[in-house]
Amino acid sequence: MTQSKIEQLALKKLLPANLFSITAQFGHLLETYPNVPGNSGIYGNYTRNTNKLDVLFPLKEHPVHGITGLHALESYDDAGYVRRYTYSWKIIIPKMGVSLHHISAWGNDPHDSPDTPEEFKVITEPHHHHHIPGNRRHRKENWDVHTLEEAFNFVEPYIINGTEYKGDN
Repeated sequence: MTQSKIEQLALKKLLPANLFSITAQFGHLLETYPNVPGNSGIYGNYTRNTNKLDVLFPLKEHPVHGITGLHALESYDDAGYVRRYTYSWKIIIPKMGVSLHHISAWGNDPHDSPDTPEEFKVITEPHHHHHIPGNRRHRKENWDVHTLEEAFNFVEPYIINGTEYKGDN
């Protein structure tokens, strides 16, 4: 019997981000800025241990969005797989509120409470995509971005081509 895309997604085991591979593959997108808090080499901030990863990758300046970064948060289960993830493409300079700096984000924090409004429920729950720049409230299905590498693959053409990300419906 063939599994549906939903069943395949539910069974998917996510491995922790391999930062060496990420920087080798996407280093051409990265930039260092003296005024990024916690600036340590190529990372704006960096924490990694056996339980979590929290890293900010400052990206080359975008002609429309300005100085942006890809912020990765991962927490791991006892077997070492990713339990929760959030990958956020956001404006990092100047500092702004959560919604104002938001460009696009993906995560798997569940919104399955009975009180969750219908417009926030998605077929791919808990995987979702905050797809509207400047508005993190809106969520849609997320079939494709579940790893840091996949988030970089999504952001890469916008950084290279300098095109504006306007969200997708």
